[in-house]
Amino acid sequence: MDAMGLFRPRLYAALDATAVVGATLCRTLSGRRLERLRRVPLESGAVVPSPFEPNVRSAEAVRDALVRLAAELGPTRDVTLVLPDGTARSAILETPAAVNAAEFARFRLSAGLPYPAHEAVVDVMPLGARRVLAVAVRRSVVESYESVAIAAGLPPERVELAPITALEGLRRRVSAATSTVDVILGDAFLSIAAWRDGELRVFRTRRRDAGDSEAARLRLEIARSASLAGDGHGPQVRLAGPGVGALVRELRQLGDKVEPAWQASGEPLSVDAEEIPWLGVGL
Repeated sequence: MDAMGLFRPRLYAALDATAVVGATLCRTLSGRRLERLRRVPLESGAVVPSPFEPNVRSAEAVRDALVRLAAELGPTRDVTLVLPDGTARSAILETPAAVNAAEFARFRLSAGLPYPAHEAVVDVMPLGARRVLAVAVRRSVVESYESVAIAAGLPPERVELAPITALEGLRRRVSAATSTVDVILGDAFLSIAAWRDGELRVFRTRRRDAGDSEAARLRLEIARSASLAGDGHGPQVRLAGPGVGALVRELRQLGDKVEPAWQASGEPLSVDAEEIPWLGVGL
């Protein structure tokens, strides 16, 4: 085992419709520590999140943004590429006994995919017992992001999805005594996770409409998700992602119990931690 490698900084490089965001996280004896955080804007249309079409529409613009990001954060050999919300199909499944979870997920998700099943990259996130959150991403979608990262000198060791990475941080902060609904905001899509008794009961993805009535629409989606999870009576609500500050204020004015999913302590960062939906994995 490379003991020194365990403690090398890892760069999380995330792409979405409006920007690339990077964070360097260091593993410590007590977990992970956030070291640096940067955001580089993208020109409109350079990245268009979609579950079935190549998302990178202007490879040169995205490559240049990643090069700038890497220059600002410093060199690292360990890169995790984070794909935006809206690129995957997902479902919470209960795997039959003695059945491989990934194979079962591929079987169940295949029927609803808008492309041939053999083109899907399928993974599962264990939820406890035999329950998993299954996700499928089209291989060509993944490759469109990988190729531009390689061109920028950031060959990814791992590829992850923003909402799934967010869930890793969120579930560490879930209380079994409280019903919780988490809203994971991306630029073009959002995901809603509803927890009850410490378990993920509902996970839904929707296209985001960040207009004047977004808070009111979001309030209905939160109520529906809480009801589907078995508790529609005033759950705790947490938000993370771009625009979270204004949404928290508006939802509080409507009388809801809502807060940012996380905030960074210590020295001020160049980007508000609450604006990065997946950042809780390192806080």
